[in-house]
Amino acid sequence: MGYSRSTALMMLNAAAGLLLGLLLEAPCFALAAEAAPVPPIPPSALAFVQDRHLGESLGWLGYQVASRTVTFATIVETVGRTKAQEIVQDELQYLQPQYQQEWDRNLAAAYAASFTPEELTALNVGDPPQDIANKFRTKQRDVGMDMKGRSSELLKVYVSTALDNALKKAKP
Repeated sequence: MGYSRSTALMMLNAAAGLLLGLLLEAPCFALAAEAAPVPPIPPSALAFVQDRHLGESLGWLGYQVASRTVTFATIVETVGRTKAQEIVQDELQYLQPQYQQEWDRNLAAAYAASFTPEELTALNVGDPPQDIANKFRTKQRDVGMDMKGRSSELLKVYVSTALDNALKKAKP
């Protein structure tokens, strides 16, 4: 059975969904006890994430996290649900470029921890051998857990900053 573009998109959407589930799973954000040295990210990993736009869910994910907070509820009470959604989404969109590069690098590092540079290149080209396509499906939980460890603090800061800005705009 061939590996079609629609199959690739389905797999990437499933990967993004799994990542969302893992990042939203815990109410608290985990912090690493000690920062480990950061190994260089293979160019094939970063190309895979950027070419496939895998990190672009940051804004959407940020909104999912933000909308579950007490601060968001406070903004809703102040300006109503529709206006609160608009203000928070605008702030997340405004801030996203400041966080996107680090988010993409973290996601690339998470993929690089589970795949060789050659496998990532094959995945990025879009028609990998069946064994690599199967590995991609089976490794998504590992990649998601790795990304959660690398990026939960980044997501927390991104969302907190956006909510703080939105709260200021919602105050009468």
